[in-house]
Amino acid sequence: MSIRLSACTLGYNRQTTVEEAVRRIAKAGYKGVDLYTGAPHAWPQDYLKNERESLKKLISDLGLKLTGFAVAGGGLGLQYNFSSPRESIRKNTLQYYIDNVHLAAELGCPLMNVLTGHVIYGTSKEQAMKWTMDALHELTAEAEKTKFILGLHPQYIAESPLMITVDDALQMIKELNSSCVKIIYDTAQQNISYRNFMDDIRKAGRHLCYVHGADNDGVRWTHEALGKGTVDWEGIVRALVEINFDGYICTQSWSELPNDVDSVMRESREYLEQVFKKVGVSSA
Repeated sequence: MSIRLSACTLGYNRQTTVEEAVRRIAKAGYKGVDLYTGAPHAWPQDYLKNERESLKKLISDLGLKLTGFAVAGGGLGLQYNFSSPRESIRKNTLQYYIDNVHLAAELGCPLMNVLTGHVIYGTSKEQAMKWTMDALHELTAEAEKTKFILGLHPQYIAESPLMITVDDALQMIKELNSSCVKIIYDTAQQNISYRNFMDDIRKAGRHLCYVHGADNDGVRWTHEALGKGTVDWEGIVRALVEINFDGYICTQSWSELPNDVDSVMRESREYLEQVFKKVGVSSA
């Protein structure tokens, strides 16, 4: 069995252009790349047709496969919130996601993550969830036109109380009732929210389409190099093998402090390859 590796441009968002980030990810030895679609990287509202074509060509010329989009949202994009009491923000959020679906069709991207938003004082959890699900039904209908995958992405409580666990995502999948809706499992988020990696992966099962891979100490919300925190990577890989996972582990980097993203990308790949070897998995 093989598990494929990718890396996200998110960590470079404050340091380089998206094009330079793609080059560095290729240089770090990855065969897949995941684009952050918040400004100033591949933000759909900003990237013109000729720039999109050039970015697609760059990815191909470097021998990379575009594996996914990481959207702006949660703590990194408070302006995007399906559960905002302001109708204009809810509409802009849905349009941002739809724009991502269209951008994906142009670039040949198969999936993106979907984040629920923060719930502010005065909005009940029930109302927030209704607004969110209304929007996701519309988004799902748009995704189905191109068979684009929407990966529901459980978060940690400080970002949103609406989708914290895999169980929350599974309930939303049941309601949305579409083969285009899957689960993206974020190890850094779940190391804080619900540290039961192997059972979560078993629960997700056939619905699991992608893994966002990062490490932390289980307390602070950071995305450090794999092997530098308390995430049980051997257990995660063994669980992925158990469910016959055939998607990507996409390494991510994010810190509130300046950090050496090049090192995080390289160290994460090298660490995962060691874990793969121990478990008896090949990387592709």
